Amino acid sequence: MMCNCSMVSRVVLLFFGAFFAAHSHAQMADPGLPPSKALLLTGFAVNKPVQVQDIDNIAQGLPRAIARRLMRTGGYQVHTSPDLLSFEWQQDEPPTLLVRQLGNTYHSRYIVAGEVRNAGTKIDTNLFGLTQKRTRAIELDVRIFDARSGQLLVQQEFSRIVTGNVAIGREHVFDGAAFISTVYGKTIAEVADQVAELISTTVAAQQ
Repeated sequence: MMCNCSMVSRVVLLFFGAFFAAHSHAQMADPGLPPSKALLLTGFAVNKPVQVQDIDNIAQGLPRAIARRLMRTGGYQVHTSPDLLSFEWQQDEPPTLLVRQLGNTYHSRYIVAGEVRNAGTKIDTNLFGLTQKRTRAIELDVRIFDARSGQLLVQQEFSRIVTGNVAIGREHVFDGAAFISTVYGKTIAEVADQVAELISTTVAAQQ
């Protein structure tokens, strides 16, 4: 049987990266909470990085924003990691062993991973080119894993389209007041609300 050396390398590298990261990222809730309420949000993969150059670090900002929403609901022990479940921009399906190792490293029952699949802008002009209409998509793929078994519990896509001045500006802190004051930033915040609700519903269903 041939060994998938590339996959093994990624598993080993990410495991050790996660081990050290676990000691550098503060836990975001009461350590006394039961493990059934403990979860880890990893960094989000970005399908097309050129599309998000006007956004302050969406790969790390988005999972942190979701984590803050979960914390506001109470009852969760939330960890975040800058690592992805893949070293590539595309979010591959992680091997069961990797999911279980991350769960052990971060003492988490659930692992949430995601991918920003599309954040592109489209410009439509009328017949004579006198007016323009700008639209921008935000499309996410979110996956929730059971870290004990390593199995995928839920996979769901989120998609929104906004129209108007769709730029944000890297000077605006992700999910901050100035960020949310923009049309596109507000839409991303609303999607983060939806993802947090999905996580809460999924965790509650496992109890």
